[in-house]
Amino acid sequence: YRSMYPQWNQPVPSWLIPQLRYPETFFNTQQNVYNFYFQTDPLQWQRNVFLQSTEDTRFIITPINGNLTWAAVRLVEIYQSPSQNLAGLYIAPAGNQTGTVYLIRFPEGMTVLGPNSAASAVTTDPTVKGQLTLHPDWTSGNMLLYSVNGRLIYVIPYYGTQSNLTVPVMVAVVDASTKQVGSYFILNPNSYTEVQSATAKAVANLGVVTGTGTTINGTLTHRIQYEVGGNTRWILGITPSGRSEIQVYAKAESLTTSDIYKINSAIVGTGTISVVVDSTYTVLKVN
Repeated sequence: YRSMYPQWNQPVPSWLIPQLRYPETFFNTQQNVYNFYFQTDPLQWQRNVFLQSTEDTRFIITPINGNLTWAAVRLVEIYQSPSQNLAGLYIAPAGNQTGTVYLIRFPEGMTVLGPNSAASAVTTDPTVKGQLTLHPDWTSGNMLLYSVNGRLIYVIPYYGTQSNLTVPVMVAVVDASTKQVGSYFILNPNSYTEVQSATAKAVANLGVVTGTGTTINGTLTHRIQYEVGGNTRWILGITPSGRSEIQVYAKAESLTTSDIYKINSAIVGTGTISVVVDSTYTVLKVN
């Protein structure tokens, strides 16, 4: 900073600190060297136990020491590994931590999918594959890896064309530990609330509740089933003990097979049901 602006001859202004970020080209060059020279064991060196970077560097919000931080993140695999499993990731925090770089290595024996394996899991998932077959013009966007409630989740957005505009049409997610795939198909790309919640609903298919979901328990007092665009929908009436009925909205494509079974098998009038809903009373999960 001072070498670039010697005429200032003063500490970095406080307004500028939050805008600082690690230089991307420098970050990548350091990794390309350190991927080999981190290895100090001569026996491991002879066995070619090195790292190789995957994907491009992404600047995302990621948890560091329990705090959500804007940072540069790049994934690494074991060098020339046929399994293409993830070995770890480089993280370079921004703001007042600019200049620090972490290499987080996964414990030996821990299997975490790499991005290529995650992309393959998505395109071979029957639900997603069916949609991609129907919509060959859909293209995937940047793949991101997030930590969601202690689980590493790949998030892959898909885009299509509507009235000559490129719009979001689907979000697919992959659990990096189990290879389980979840997805959510965006019915109205012009609805910012639906687009905004699409990732959370896709993640909910994996049985992971994001954000501050609200649990509603009670007697299932009514269930109305209908279809929109070939997708099943339900309006559920749930009456908690000592309270009036609460209506919630459920979408089959954003729920697991187990969730759908619980909705359909609950006996109206006498059966009980417990659901987790978001702020719009859309069901994220059936307990």
